[in-house]
Amino acid sequence: MKTEGALESLRKQIDDLDSRIVKLLNDRAGIAKRIGEVKRQTSTEVYHPNREQQVYERVASENKGPLPDDCLRAIYRELMAGSRALEKSLRVSYLGPVGTFSFVAARRGFGASVEYLPQRGIDAVFREVETGRANYGIVPAENSTEGSIRETLNMFQECDVKVCAEVILPIHHSLMAGCAIEEVKRIYSKLQVFSQCRNWLSNKLPEVELLEVGSTTEAAQMAKRETNAAAIAHAEVAEPYNLNVLCSNIEDDPDNITRFYVLSKSFSSPSGKDKTAVMCYIRNQVGALYEILHPFKKCGVNLTSIESLPSGRKAWDYSFYVEFEGHVQDENIKRMLEKVSHVCLELKVLGSFPRDNQFP
Repeated sequence: MKTEGALESLRKQIDDLDSRIVKLLNDRAGIAKRIGEVKRQTSTEVYHPNREQQVYERVASENKGPLPDDCLRAIYRELMAGSRALEKSLRVSYLGPVGTFSFVAARRGFGASVEYLPQRGIDAVFREVETGRANYGIVPAENSTEGSIRETLNMFQECDVKVCAEVILPIHHSLMAGCAIEEVKRIYSKLQVFSQCRNWLSNKLPEVELLEVGSTTEAAQMAKRETNAAAIAHAEVAEPYNLNVLCSNIEDDPDNITRFYVLSKSFSSPSGKDKTAVMCYIRNQVGALYEILHPFKKCGVNLTSIESLPSGRKAWDYSFYVEFEGHVQDENIKRMLEKVSHVCLELKVLGSFPRDNQFP
């Protein structure tokens, strides 16, 4: 009886805390609503990734446990998503369908309180943002094992959109099916996923047929439809298609990470921990790349990525996608970009955005 009494007392304490938490959450939402009114008067964007990053960092710095930082980040992500919805209804375009890694990244960046618009290709995500049919878009930019997503980089040469944020997503693959693993005769997934699970598949299921499809969601659909079929996809895909996760984290590289860009019509204000991306169209002459890179060293700017791309303007002409630390409003970045622009046919700033510090 003493145990039951103690349990009831603890539950009463939780109930009391919940009542206070609900009141405080709504007090916070009320202030967020007033902020939205100020933003409307000044035509300010609702989504501020630099401010949201600061909130995450401050919450983590004040966290004394026992809840882990990841749990608090998830709570605050949905809290800020709900607050944004009070300010304005947002439409976010992504590489669909529902259940893809792009969808998971979009939910990580924006939470549940937005309207998601699945697209059939990366180019369509760009077009939705460029035309204003979507407020934001999210596209894969780089994978830690596969490298840069060239289709995304090429689209910056065609569309007038900016990068306003990045989302870092650890990539974990799961084998799922409606049957036991011993009954699996064929597995559906994307080519890149098979590549990232090559060693596991050759060791565990060497005789199983591997069939490429357009998305991991399509793979789950095929596994649901066919007998003795399985899919490799994100674990979140299993439940909607009533599949069982047979094996988790089957990727060969446990540190496999994909970086996604959040697309907008404008980029973020400085946060103090930013990166900037530019596209440099250069002259086809000896030393052209050196002339571009030399100002970075002179101004002490750290490069984080560089990639050559066909310019799309003339055969055998090239442009360089360059990403570096700093914001275009920083004085040393302004000086550096001015020097770079003098040696380029054209310099296109693709965006400045806060680093996603959730993962190193």
